[in-house]
Amino acid sequence: MRWACAATFVGAVSPTALRAQMGDMPGMAGMHHDAVALTAKARRQIDSVVKATLPLGAPGAAASAGFSPAFGWIPTMGEHWVARGLMTNGRQTDRATPSQLMFSKVGGKDSLVGAAYGYVTAVGDTVRPVLFDGAPMWHEHRDLAPEGLTLVMLHVWFVPSPDGPFAGTNPNLPFWAVGLGTLDSARMHRDPAFDSRVRRASLALGEVADSTSILSNLERRPEVGAAIRARRDSVRALIPQLLAAQKAKDSARWDALAEKAAKQWDGMYDAYIGSARTKDGHDRIERYVQMLLGHHGE
Repeated sequence: MRWACAATFVGAVSPTALRAQMGDMPGMAGMHHDAVALTAKARRQIDSVVKATLPLGAPGAAASAGFSPAFGWIPTMGEHWVARGLMTNGRQTDRATPSQLMFSKVGGKDSLVGAAYGYVTAVGDTVRPVLFDGAPMWHEHRDLAPEGLTLVMLHVWFVPSPDGPFAGTNPNLPFWAVGLGTLDSARMHRDPAFDSRVRRASLALGEVADSTSILSNLERRPEVGAAIRARRDSVRALIPQLLAAQKAKDSARWDALAEKAAKQWDGMYDAYIGSARTKDGHDRIERYVQMLLGHHGE
């Protein structure tokens, strides 16, 4: 996983303004988390987190509150700003004080799109705080913690997320980052082929939105870099066509273009995975990409 430091900070955007900035994909089913059932209590709890954290999206506010960038922009997770003191202070039990803020471009502007709770604990510790009604599942990042420990996390998205507000990843982010609209989450749930296509296309768009966002260390290898750059150029050429199909509400055309983008990602993945020099390296690449596609280990 890439570690980086942001050069500039981001601006706050209210949930209403975020929705106004997001164009709809052809066949868009609805707005916020329509494909995932939430109780009224859980919705109120999410709203309370939005209210508590939205002021931290103002320039300088998060930094003044003790947050700093720990990761660069990750295609389906955004850029994390972390309050390290909260992460090392045991289990997080205060819903109003998440240890991380997540930012990503929406409508051309860096925007607060979610928050996250995280803490380090012993491997095998299965007790998780219940911060929201329904006890949404936390996920783990053992590779980001010392030996014998694991980083336990729970995301909460303030914006539409096909897998619900507590998903580890959000494939909408790369689409928004390049100026495209919101994915049809209902169709993703009922059509496995469409789901696979748009998730892979999301990573292809992520490669264009930020060329250092996925596996930039591998791109430095000569046999990988040329192949990745050529495929990025192909994806970049698809973006205006996707936008035109979106505006025309031409679902068939949009699907065909998304499939082309997905195949470009398949080629990039083959280049990345093919460059692995050890089995451990191969497995790490595979796990990381699976995570980006939404398959977090629980």
